[in-house]
Amino acid sequence: MDDGSSEMEGIGETANEVNGMTLNESSTSEKVEVVVAGKDRPALVHKLAMCAVKAGGTVVDLQQTIVEKMLNLAMIVELDLTNPESNRFYRDILVCGKNSGVHVEFNIKSERERPLHSGVKSKYALTVLSAESIDVSTLKDLTLLLSSRNVRVETIKKLSQGSMRCLELGIKTEQALSRGDLRKLREDLYSFGMNRYIDIAMQAENLTRRSRRLVVMDMDSTLIQQEVIDELAKHAGVSDQVKEITERAMGGHLDFNQSLSQRAALLKGTPAATFDKVIDNLVYTEGASYLCKSLKKLGYRLAVISGGFTAVTEHVRKVLGLDYDYANRLAVDENGFFTGETYGPVVNADMKADLLVRIAQEEGITLDQTIAIGDGANDLKMLEIAGLGVAFNAKPAVQDRANFRINQRSLDSILYLLGFSDEDQQDLRTGIYESPRTAPARNPVMLKATRI
Repeated sequence: MDDGSSEMEGIGETANEVNGMTLNESSTSEKVEVVVAGKDRPALVHKLAMCAVKAGGTVVDLQQTIVEKMLNLAMIVELDLTNPESNRFYRDILVCGKNSGVHVEFNIKSERERPLHSGVKSKYALTVLSAESIDVSTLKDLTLLLSSRNVRVETIKKLSQGSMRCLELGIKTEQALSRGDLRKLREDLYSFGMNRYIDIAMQAENLTRRSRRLVVMDMDSTLIQQEVIDELAKHAGVSDQVKEITERAMGGHLDFNQSLSQRAALLKGTPAATFDKVIDNLVYTEGASYLCKSLKKLGYRLAVISGGFTAVTEHVRKVLGLDYDYANRLAVDENGFFTGETYGPVVNADMKADLLVRIAQEEGITLDQTIAIGDGANDLKMLEIAGLGVAFNAKPAVQDRANFRINQRSLDSILYLLGFSDEDQQDLRTGIYESPRTAPARNPVMLKATRI
């Protein structure tokens, strides 16, 4: 077999330079980064590692990515310079690269340089999501923004199939971020995304992100595309009055308890059987069934906690296979008509947060392992205490206060935040069917973005 000697002129066993780089002669050991690029070859990693072993070296770190059969590999090897065999390392690697048809470069690592995986705690996952492919200029501007905040992009992974609709960036800061710094960076990323009609979610990259176990969701305008009380109002002939109150309450401009009392009063005298008509015409948010049933396959516990009414949440719980449902109760008189009042505890913002905590305690789940999804002002408190609180196509006032925001047409976009690729999601969807009546989520913030 050709050993590549004719191509290695000037690089002998006692060579002191490789690729114009002076080797370290004063130390008894050195760390060398081997960077390899080219077409992926079978067993190439094994061959390169064996070069290190034969030279008495130790592979201390390794990273590899393959895109369209093109390989990019970085391997750090620690060489014992007192071992005579260490002199062969560079030559053997170059020969291996030549025979494999890949380009090889070397970089001597100083003691002050960190390895590829430094173990620094300030690592984050940045999920970038768009309705269309994310263009190169947007990605360039995003990396420039991160660089200006002393944030380094370490990895980029495409979660979507085909186009670059969803990317996951592994990022790292040189120092741990304070809560204030983290909040400011998230606000900057939110503004960046809003200007380009993309969603950007930044989460700490740790085991908790991969071990969520409880998801609680709002119902109206989240799991379904209607506001139930508005639908009841249509049948009662008071649609305009009720809708105006609902919009003020969900936008955070009216106390929820007060708004519920006012709207319930307007329904007085309406047949309770109207609930059946509303249920018959429910329109589920696109992806709601896929999301819920996929998470159930993974062993998640699921709950709907709504400021709406139990007659509908009970139905939605059964349709989507949820474990819990909580909502308000409309009083009905002996003749089967609404009295215009509610009874029992009011499921408002405080109650929603309390119920999240209660369910987590009953299930033996920590709050860090919980996810909350909602769109209205009465969802903010549960979004704030959950490990991952997502404002889904939320009202502007809610998006301004939320740490995580998704403005996409399909609810199962949440799965990207958990690190699931399209391929993963397709595996989860085996045997799962979408609800019969669905519609894309409406987004009140990005109305000008026709592609969202």
